Amino acid sequence: MTIRTKKRDGGESLGKRLRGRRRELGLTQEQLAERAGTTQAVIQKIENGKSLRPRKIDEIASALDINAAWLMFGNDRYDDLDSEAMQVAAAWSRLCEPARSTLRREIMRQSG
Repeated sequence: MTIRTKKRDGGESLGKRLRGRRRELGLTQEQLAERAGTTQAVIQKIENGKSLRPRKIDEIASALDINAAWLMFGNDRYDDLDSEAMQVAAAWSRLCEPARSTLRREIMRQSG
């Protein structure tokens, strides 16, 4: 997978990053969905900001030939994370409160 290096995104959303890269590649939502093994409706929901924690983010990023962390978080500093850290970040993005708070406290306790 190619690591996309880009300046900070200035507050762009996941949906805007996804739409921008999809258009950069000249893909329709249907074409991207097929490449990522999902549906056009899923791509549409992400682009419209209705799905902030998509389960297929790794597959979508791979289909777009970009780093999944950049797609999710819009920050190139995540490009140096190893695959295990990327998996944890993707799992973290799917968690809801209060699970995030509980895990954050435990991580901070263990690392401090």
